[in-house]
Amino acid sequence: MKNIKKIISSTLTMAIFSVTVWMPLAFAALGDQMLEPGMTGKDVKELQTMLVNLGHDAINVDGVFGEITEQAVLELQAANNLPADGIVGQDTLKVLLGDRMPEVSRGSAPKRYKSVLDIKATAYAPGPHDNDQWGNLTYLGTQIHPGVIAVDPQVIPLGSRLYIEFADGTGMYGIAEDTGGAIKGNRIDIAVQSVDKAYDFGIKNVKVYVLK
Repeated sequence: MKNIKKIISSTLTMAIFSVTVWMPLAFAALGDQMLEPGMTGKDVKELQTMLVNLGHDAINVDGVFGEITEQAVLELQAANNLPADGIVGQDTLKVLLGDRMPEVSRGSAPKRYKSVLDIKATAYAPGPHDNDQWGNLTYLGTQIHPGVIAVDPQVIPLGSRLYIEFADGTGMYGIAEDTGGAIKGNRIDIAVQSVDKAYDFGIKNVKVYVLK
């Protein structure tokens, strides 16, 4: 009987130890660990969702860091002057989370889109200076960050994924999550990090590809 108790006690101890060790890994939030090809899990799925939101439609959001996901990461890194190694560390994550506005090279406008519009673009920053009483929140209640686009919902439906092509041939992906009192008709407002950057942006004529 004592031996059985020892076996049960030992088994329970090992089980508790295993849960203690593996729980942080299984439920690690995106950013707690580097992600690289071959990995699987919830954080990979979150990475894939963000890449799809940036226009990488070919990705299957399945939580498996395969070749298509790796290629999307490589393109993102190259477009933002990061070492193109396919590994998602802190610098790549900052781009994904909007610390810098992801740009792509000349001639990389999407081949598949619902419509393309000639648009006049301005920029704005989170906070009361540009966003009045709404502060850091969009019309949809999400956080304002680079990549958020304010639109006229009668022209561009809220929730649409967009590709914005600038006159020099560079561009960026974004999501229509916000509106604005002055954003009527063929106008958009692009979220940037600060009021100074919004002033620097000025007014630009752009082409907006509505992806979906």
